[in-house]
Amino acid sequence: MTSTPTILLLGTCDTKLPELLYTKSAILAQGPSKVLILDIGRTPSSSSEVDIKQSDLLNTQFQHNDVKQTSTPPPHPPTSEKSKAKEISNLDRDSYIKTLSPYVAGYISNLNAARQIHAVLAIGGSCGTALATAALRDGLPVGFPKLMVSTMASGDVGPYIGETDIAMMYSVVDIAGRNRVLDTVLQNAAGAVAGMGRVYSSQQLEQQDSEATSSVRIGISMFGVTTPAVTTARKHLESILPGCEVYVFHATGSGGRAMERLISEGQLDAVLDLTTTEIADEVVGGVLSAGPDRLVAATKRDIPRVVSVGACDMVNFGTFDSIPEKFANDGAKRVFHRHNPTVTLMRTTEKECRDIARVIARNIRGASRTKVLLPIGGVSMVDVPGQPFWNPDVDGDFFSALEEELCDSEIEIVKDGRDINHPELAKLAAEMLRDLIKVSI
Repeated sequence: MTSTPTILLLGTCDTKLPELLYTKSAILAQGPSKVLILDIGRTPSSSSEVDIKQSDLLNTQFQHNDVKQTSTPPPHPPTSEKSKAKEISNLDRDSYIKTLSPYVAGYISNLNAARQIHAVLAIGGSCGTALATAALRDGLPVGFPKLMVSTMASGDVGPYIGETDIAMMYSVVDIAGRNRVLDTVLQNAAGAVAGMGRVYSSQQLEQQDSEATSSVRIGISMFGVTTPAVTTARKHLESILPGCEVYVFHATGSGGRAMERLISEGQLDAVLDLTTTEIADEVVGGVLSAGPDRLVAATKRDIPRVVSVGACDMVNFGTFDSIPEKFANDGAKRVFHRHNPTVTLMRTTEKECRDIARVIARNIRGASRTKVLLPIGGVSMVDVPGQPFWNPDVDGDFFSALEEELCDSEIEIVKDGRDINHPELAKLAAEMLRDLIKVSI
């Protein structure tokens, strides 16, 4: 391993090679480093300036070293490199992106696993951005430096970033011929990625010395209406597990996906999943769903975990007028609560709670180091006596449904008469996780 960083530079060399070469020279001007140009173009480049050609990519095996894959390898890839390249060149843009991105992801994943790269910079228009960011999301873990200079970076970048930490920089002008504005943007990007690469390569050297003494890393899910519980649990964990690192994730959909991502990457060792409200949004149709696989990553890895049902009494929408008409006119006696001017909460019904219970049970079933904690006194700040969502009958039906779904499993269910934000219940949750962690060590 060396402290001199290697920067991987991605782009479509059939359309943007001059801009890539300019960016490479700008990176090298920042100080000692190595720059590798990787071609993600639809038509293979024959330039000697390209370090990693399309033929290199097409030889890649789809082994992503536990990094999440969202792209799907082509079901029947051609057998020869020449026929593969010809097929890709003849594809429409959408098919070309879907076909090539898994190869790119696999290749850069292998480079990272061998610690041969320390940062990635990609440049592109709409197609190049879609392909490059898909490969970065799939091929590299959270924490690895990734920067995308894009014509698309001034709009909604959520589809490109997903639950990862890709940094987006707007190119201002199209990446179609050099000019003073684009050169300045590319110079800034070169400085940024060179700095990130130097820091990351130094961190890798330091990591070798610290890995043996690394502390347990714990993820906790939180929402505004479960903040007191999480705050108490976090502080208690830090006192009863000295040296632990606690990562709090805001259960806004992207937060849950980010936690699942880090769990699947092996960057979390245990989970205190107090706030599973994103499942309510997934089941009912709110705006903060984390997808159907929430809770699955920890089940697959079977790491120590305590699951509760924080904020499953609610489904999230934007402003009040954004609530779909079907909920206002579905015949149920709906209860709504304006959490703030831009967030409206809708109380879940008995049927919805039973459906939520089924999804929770399905996604945690099979785990041997998971316990469930049910706060009988209420699952959120607004689900306690005197608050708008307090409904012990619905909650009771929810708890019973979850118990029934898990009755034939190995998962222990602990019922507590206090509400989720009660300090002693939060401490109990922390101690339950502590006990699971100690058994696992």
